[in-house]
Amino acid sequence: MTRTEGSRERPLSVTADLDIEIDGVFSHLAGDGRRMVLHSEHPQAMWSALTQASLPDSVGDVSGPRAIGRLARAMADAELHLDVEGPRGVIVSIGDGERSVIGRVVTGSAAVRPRSARSLLPFLGVAARRVVRRT
Repeated sequence: MTRTEGSRERPLSVTADLDIEIDGVFSHLAGDGRRMVLHSEHPQAMWSALTQASLPDSVGDVSGPRAIGRLARAMADAELHLDVEGPRGVIVSIGDGERSVIGRVVTGSAAVRPRSARSLLPFLGVAARRVVRRT
């Protein structure tokens, strides 16, 4: 995901100043260049909502942890980085520059790095629902 000017490629750049509401939880996305921050007073609730979202149909029929993994890989390929943070700091980082064995196991992408054990809770809920459906 790079822009081509003549024979020269340059990384994708994002300028963002966006208020977002998902399931009644408000957040603010800010970015200038290749780094973005999604800040929320309730980051766990925002992160939980994001982990349950589906990708657009054009990308594929994937939701939950695998969707986060695909998003992280696409962001890393585009040299973009996102921190999800709250009042106590960053809870998860995705995209460029991240390498995590836990992220690979949980989402299928090492470009997802949980910064706290609490950031894994939404994924455990998805895993538990899958186990219940199988039985």
